[in-house]
Amino acid sequence: MTLLTLPGRLSAISTLSTMAHEVTRHLLSELAPDIAGRFAAGTAVRVHTSFEHAERRWRAAQMACAAYGFQAYDWLATWQRELGARQGWEVCIVELSDTDDRTLMLLPLGRQRKNGIRFAGFLGGEITDYHAPLLHPDFDTSAFAALWPVIMRLLGGVDVFRARRMPQHIEGITNPLAALPGMRHTEQAHAATLTSTYAEFQKVRSAKMFADTRRQLRRLNELGTVKLLIDAPPEQRAAVITGMAQQKARRWHETGSRDLFAEPGYLDFYQQLAAQGLSGGEIVVSALYVDDKLVATHWGMRYGSRFYWLMPGYQDGEWARYSVGRILLDAVVQYCIAEELAVFDLTVGDEGYKMQWADHMLPLYAGQQGYSLRGKIVVALSDTYQQLRAWARNNERLRNLVRRLRGQRPGSASNAASNSTSNSTPNNQ
Repeated sequence: MTLLTLPGRLSAISTLSTMAHEVTRHLLSELAPDIAGRFAAGTAVRVHTSFEHAERRWRAAQMACAAYGFQAYDWLATWQRELGARQGWEVCIVELSDTDDRTLMLLPLGRQRKNGIRFAGFLGGEITDYHAPLLHPDFDTSAFAALWPVIMRLLGGVDVFRARRMPQHIEGITNPLAALPGMRHTEQAHAATLTSTYAEFQKVRSAKMFADTRRQLRRLNELGTVKLLIDAPPEQRAAVITGMAQQKARRWHETGSRDLFAEPGYLDFYQQLAAQGLSGGEIVVSALYVDDKLVATHWGMRYGSRFYWLMPGYQDGEWARYSVGRILLDAVVQYCIAEELAVFDLTVGDEGYKMQWADHMLPLYAGQQGYSLRGKIVVALSDTYQQLRAWARNNERLRNLVRRLRGQRPGSASNAASNSTSNSTPNNQ
């Protein structure tokens, strides 16, 4: 359990106003004089309680700050409109600025009450693969840990801060939140460095994989007219995204996973963002057709010099024999190389097919902190539960007992890991 104490001078700080859509600004020297000396003179903290009031400064910050596409204004504003508000999230965007009023850091935070507990965390939910701040290269983050309790105090009435999928680095800049008390490395994302030519990219990967992809593409051409659509025109996007949702939902049902598209707001998010666009980048909707049959789909994002492979889908039945998902992925990689992008980001998850393409990992962190008595109790109970789960997963006797009770055959640890990987694979690679 993580116990946090606030600096003595913070008792005079007023908490976040409950007035809707208010923007409050505090000079750090007035807000927390005990720690202000660790930061440049004129450093100030703003709290925005609506996306509308943060929009102008946020879009300007995107031009100067390091960020992933998931921290683009349009990504999170669309999420809040279609999903966040529906799930009870209140917007509490925290911004640090310097004496020239440049944004040094922007934290897209929010509050949510669940079962009587007041949580704070990053906006964006489960569809956001990386939760992180926008961070200016000039910002000295060495004293950020001392500032963090001040930020939590400004949010007001927080029992627990909880975060997951926080990258250790933000486009090469160290993320100070990953080093906060209670944070630990929990998972990773995978990515591929793109080369100047496709031939060069192929040289350091399996020649057999690329040969098989070409063979499968020839087989598809024998069935009908093959059409690879890497960036669908506006009038075709909605139909491709609907097809992607159907393909993903089928796969989720096959693997016993949660079907997000059966829940309100999720399909609307993908449709709306694809229709309106993304500042600082673009949404790229891709498809593979055989004659008029939509056999593979992908909803992805291009932001800065990085492409994000996010929502692949493929048709089942006879089409699964042709590796249609891999054919589309290969075509998108070629598109990214032609566009001179630097990174093909396969994002979160250890699915087997990602290892064939990636050449490096992005460590991701998660953790929680208690800021009230009941919050500390919640954190302690949650940490104990997670430790018990980890012990149970690593206990082969217990795992085999559960399998017997379910009418399944006992399996070794290696078999269990293999099955877990294959079941989570979202595409037929």
